[in-house]
Amino acid sequence: MMFQIQQASTGSAEMIPFNSMEPTFIVKMGSKKICEANEAAIAGHDNQNPIGKELEEIIHIVPNAGPNITPAYFNKQWFVLKQETLLWQGDQHLKVRLEEREGVPGFDVMQSLKKMIGFLLHRVRSPLTGIQGYAELIQTNSDIGESSKYLDKINEGIEELFDLLDELDALQEISLDHVDLNNFSVDPEEIVNDILADYPSNVAQNIRYKKTEQTSALQCNPGDMRRILSFLIDNAVEYAPVEEHQITISRPTPNTIKVAHNGNPIPKSISEQLFYPFVTTKARKLGIGLTMALLYAKRYHGSIFVTDNNPFRETSFLLCLPPAKEYQSPSFL
Repeated sequence: MMFQIQQASTGSAEMIPFNSMEPTFIVKMGSKKICEANEAAIAGHDNQNPIGKELEEIIHIVPNAGPNITPAYFNKQWFVLKQETLLWQGDQHLKVRLEEREGVPGFDVMQSLKKMIGFLLHRVRSPLTGIQGYAELIQTNSDIGESSKYLDKINEGIEELFDLLDELDALQEISLDHVDLNNFSVDPEEIVNDILADYPSNVAQNIRYKKTEQTSALQCNPGDMRRILSFLIDNAVEYAPVEEHQITISRPTPNTIKVAHNGNPIPKSISEQLFYPFVTTKARKLGIGLTMALLYAKRYHGSIFVTDNNPFRETSFLLCLPPAKEYQSPSFL
């Protein structure tokens, strides 16, 4: 099997084996057809009973994403797929459950954060602008003498604060409204090449786009795709700055892009809250790059998964976008 399997059995052959409020399907082993589904699964399928249909018609599954994770797309939302074997009505079945993602801020959380950030931006920019103006007036005074070096430090600090406010402003301005996927298409290889042109040659030489058989366009605005990939590549460069470390961008499936590096793994202390803002190990960083990448992806019903974080393999992020209508999920049973 592709996924980790656990043995389970029900106490009665007639008992419907649902013990979760998350979308759950019962699939007969080897047949791929759905035998039972709980209320959450039916509701997510436009309240239509999926029994008798093949699971891949209902759920889009990204295979071989990572050693311990399987992204799955259902009802315009991304989940982590979990499965276990089940003895039910005398036969072997699979219980397939779609688990809500942990460590990813939801809509309500981001709405509250955006309101808070908007309030802080309004209240902090005004006094900073005043302080900067007075510092400039003092600096033009011919009698200032040795004190000018201290004013230089003040101005440096003010400029750094304005840079941080600009970053918060960029986060606050990201719309949470979904985009019509049919309006856009983009070639990710062109976007990556454009991004790499902005890096110094000694950094760019360690970043490569790995060509695969996936060449179809993705449904995303080119500007937003550039923003998403820039954040992911910047993050990889930050954690893999040493020359011998390599960063690879690839397309494992038609609707995914993987950014991986073999540098320093994500510290465990922040890995569980990685996509929340202000989670970082860098003293002078806000830790909002991955949050912004995720928000842009969500506008296209996409998401970003950490698919590996192992110092002996790689650290990898997988951007997942909804599958094109003509693309069918590969078999996983």
